[in-house]
Amino acid sequence: METKAVIHRFMKRPTAVVGLVLLVILVLAALLAPWIAPYDPYEQDLLQVNKSFSAEHLLGTDYLGRDTLSRILYGARVSLTISFLGVIIGSIVGVILGLVAGYYGGAVDSTIEYVITILLAYPGLLLALIIIAVFGSSNTNTMIAIAVFIVPSMARTVRGLALSLREQEYIQACKVAGASDFRIIATHILPNCFSQIIVNCTLSFGGAILTVSGLSYLGVGVQPPTPEWGMMISVARSTLRTFPEGILVPGIAVTLAVMAFSLVGDGLRDALDPKLKNQ
Repeated sequence: METKAVIHRFMKRPTAVVGLVLLVILVLAALLAPWIAPYDPYEQDLLQVNKSFSAEHLLGTDYLGRDTLSRILYGARVSLTISFLGVIIGSIVGVILGLVAGYYGGAVDSTIEYVITILLAYPGLLLALIIIAVFGSSNTNTMIAIAVFIVPSMARTVRGLALSLREQEYIQACKVAGASDFRIIATHILPNCFSQIIVNCTLSFGGAILTVSGLSYLGVGVQPPTPEWGMMISVARSTLRTFPEGILVPGIAVTLAVMAFSLVGDGLRDALDPKLKNQ
């Protein structure tokens, strides 16, 4: 019944439904890219350089004559894969740190909170640039940069929830009954954090996509010739005045992706908010 109530509250929000539709389209486009892309995203045609929208190339071509629509579709696969893995890995680490800090408190909490505070002191993109500078440019390192960016915010959120939950009477009763710390955390505290974890993950995807695109735009993220939205914007800068479509199309793709995750995240946050249960 609770799940049905959450779905009902989510579907009552038009913006959340719009975000969900955009997200489904985005994910399907990425998954089906090998079958729906009209051209090979790496295929060059120097006789079709920087062509505008046409029946042959619906979204035009880039500076090497490659089909923009095909590169946008394959770029979705790259951006979503790196963002998804980075957010999931970062969230897992953040949840573990948050649970440990919030449940045990004391010196453990102080140490973890100190590390979290240091990470939060750096802007997300700057922190990602530092990691890339140390380990080098690659898809794996970009994913690691996203994960490190996600850890502190997730850890702080879960820590706050764990701090309040550990003082509940049923948690104290479990301790008196002899339940182990691991059992208490896994069966009582963690499940009560799931709602906020899901919302944070969803909202983090938008920031992760922006970070991936930003790193690629700066030339330190996904490397050519792999199709990626930020890199497509970067290489089209030189022809902005004469061929604005080169920046417009991937820019819209980034905007729609970030907007989709933000709208869905906001909808989930409202739907899962306990204060809205009786509305």
